[in-house]
Amino acid sequence: MLNPSGKNLLIATAISMSLSGCAGMNDQQTTVAQGAGVGALLGAGLGYAIGGNSTSTLIGAAAGGLIGAGIGSSVADRKAQYARQEDFLVAEIRRNEEFIREADAENRKLYQDIAQLDRESRRLARDYRSGKANRDALVRQKATVEKQLATAKKINSLAEQQLADANQVYGETKQQRGPRDQYTQQLESNVVKLKETRQQSSRNVASLQQMYDTMSI
Repeated sequence: MLNPSGKNLLIATAISMSLSGCAGMNDQQTTVAQGAGVGALLGAGLGYAIGGNSTSTLIGAAAGGLIGAGIGSSVADRKAQYARQEDFLVAEIRRNEEFIREADAENRKLYQDIAQLDRESRRLARDYRSGKANRDALVRQKATVEKQLATAKKINSLAEQQLADANQVYGETKQQRGPRDQYTQQLESNVVKLKETRQQSSRNVASLQQMYDTMSI
């Protein structure tokens, strides 16, 4: 198993390979390459955490690079729509804020639904054991839980994508304009709130998954 310094060197190597072709690229190509580097960093860390060896780290970096390239491409496409960087950043900040509002509202509703579903599922289980409810009622309840689980996973997936995009734009803006820039600070605030949104959506997924897994029919 690699020691921490070996791990860091391997991850750095993976990222440098992802970014080695940045010289001479235009803005869109550079953004895509930077996205690949971010993905490589995340993927390499995940690969090492899972496998604990150099092979897992490099595989993770390759997979993460592909994901990051997709994130970068999305940001580059949106950036290309604006002539001024400031206009792009204002649009990105608004995009983040709107997503946070909508996702938080969905998460709150889902959290309330989960509490109700849990009560109903427990009651049905008791009624089934005592002969007051039939198997069909349990099947329908489990299908309802499964549907809500799919919704929760979708929200969580969207939150992860939005957070990844926001991190991409925040990183670029901080590098180009500095940490004290007003747009950098607003984007940093977006990232913090998006992390909270993703955490809540992840908790909803975990709660529903546990409920679904414990429903024996």
